[in-house]
Amino acid sequence: MRVGMLSPDTRAAAEAGVSKTFIDAMRELGWVEGRNIVYDRVYAENDTSRLPALAAALVARAPDLIWVVPASAALAAFASTRTIPIVFSGSTNVVERGLVKTLARPGGNVTGVQHIGRELGGKRLQLLKQALPKIAQVGVLVRPSSDPSRTSQEFAMIEKAAATLGVIAIPAMAKEVGEFDAAIASLVKNRVEALLVTHDGLFYIGRKRILELAASQRLPVVGFRSEHADDGALMSYSSPLSDQVRRSAQMADKILKGTKPADIPVELPTKFELVVNAKTAKTLGITIPAEILLQAARVIE
Repeated sequence: MRVGMLSPDTRAAAEAGVSKTFIDAMRELGWVEGRNIVYDRVYAENDTSRLPALAAALVARAPDLIWVVPASAALAAFASTRTIPIVFSGSTNVVERGLVKTLARPGGNVTGVQHIGRELGGKRLQLLKQALPKIAQVGVLVRPSSDPSRTSQEFAMIEKAAATLGVIAIPAMAKEVGEFDAAIASLVKNRVEALLVTHDGLFYIGRKRILELAASQRLPVVGFRSEHADDGALMSYSSPLSDQVRRSAQMADKILKGTKPADIPVELPTKFELVVNAKTAKTLGITIPAEILLQAARVIE
């Protein structure tokens, strides 16, 4: 069997992270590279504009299945084929984006594990307020979209949570990595006391730059992936991508054994975890309350 793997990440990042997790999970299911499966790995090296061409070239090589993460890769693959099975991880709003007809009955050549991310913005702000009870102004990094409703959706939920928490949420827009400096500078000018990163692939790919800029201003950051906390954010709260990837491998296994993607319902995350970076807290002079530490699935010392 030949499985294509399409990701916007760099090869180094993917093969140390999600791609490795997928291949390891497939091995546990009996698919051993070089024996009964070949992987055709394709990475956009953090340039999502390359995904459509990379997906078309991958489809032309006729793999038996294409595994993708996140939604940008899923959409690129879907635009190139309606026949080769596609299994996604970490994708959001898959019905709205037309990847599947419904979650229960995908109806085409695509299925996978849908990520829940934007809906957790208010929860992340709540955790930040628990960690820093005196906080009054929080900066929110937002990526503008061609779909205004999508851009405003998560920020609207954060604003709603902010009103109940007695916090002012101040947005700053950035549509590419080169705009991070100006966005964070504008938040600093507005005297925010922390930074909340909204759920967008750009803010995952560019997380190290965001965290560098925040650290230079001594701003605690709350991210939407555990990798944010691993790389220096004060906290992250999310459905673990690794868990979604392993579950998508189970779907790929079924498809390679004959089940049609149309007959495999899209799954939703069932596991959510808080990660706290105690090292960052110490650097910033923050004492993390016991109630937060007790909720944490992992504390980075």
